[in-house]
Amino acid sequence: MYFHSLRTFGLAALKRRLQDAGLVLCYHNVVEGEEAEVGDLGLHVPRDRFERHMRWLVERYRVVPLRDFVDRLVSGCSMRSIAAVTFDDGYAGVFEHAVPILAALGIPATVFLVADAAGTRTRFWWDGTASHQPADWRTVRAALGRGIELGAHSVTHPSLPTLTDAQLEDEIVGSRVIIHGATGVRPDFFAYPFGHWDARVRAVVEAAGYRAGFTLDYGLNSAAADPWALRRVNVPAGISEMRLETWAAGFHRLRRAG
Repeated sequence: MYFHSLRTFGLAALKRRLQDAGLVLCYHNVVEGEEAEVGDLGLHVPRDRFERHMRWLVERYRVVPLRDFVDRLVSGCSMRSIAAVTFDDGYAGVFEHAVPILAALGIPATVFLVADAAGTRTRFWWDGTASHQPADWRTVRAALGRGIELGAHSVTHPSLPTLTDAQLEDEIVGSRVIIHGATGVRPDFFAYPFGHWDARVRAVVEAAGYRAGFTLDYGLNSAAADPWALRRVNVPAGISEMRLETWAAGFHRLRRAG
């Protein structure tokens, strides 16, 4: 009822048009319908649902490359109705199913790669024995120039705040080195695995020379945002279009613990 009321009375649309804050969507994987039922069910968005999301997005927002999003933010330009699309992990399904949809609609996107996964094609542990695999380097390279840019998402996808200083350096700096060596692209942006970060992790990302860091903390980004702790709207696989519209506008109700 909460989300239905916001949409029915036009509050989500009104807030979207009035607030000077930019939206970054975070997806993980895009799959054919039946593949959405295996692995971590929150991560694998059915292809037809993803396409509806993207058509909704381009009708209401100016969708820009992530570098333009960050440029506008740090230079103090208006962020009203500005959006960017990101994917974490580097699943093969993103390149197989999402990239053609994005290309057809003229939507740029950034894929944050787990560097070791792309090199070994080892399944992500959270998917169990599911068939969802990371893309290989040849697939990643083939997508460059089609509106796809690359970001770093660590080497092995650990919870960064739990690491030693040396391990942290290896994950944050090492991922950029591996991606650059495999693709020729030197990522400017870093996404924190699991969205886990703290002041120490943030400082290493900044010191490593990344232009911005992306969390999974819910919210939009205004001119006052910290470039190395930018917020995103994480999109669960089963989310309805109505709920996505209200979350994207800045309305979000967190579940109470217990």
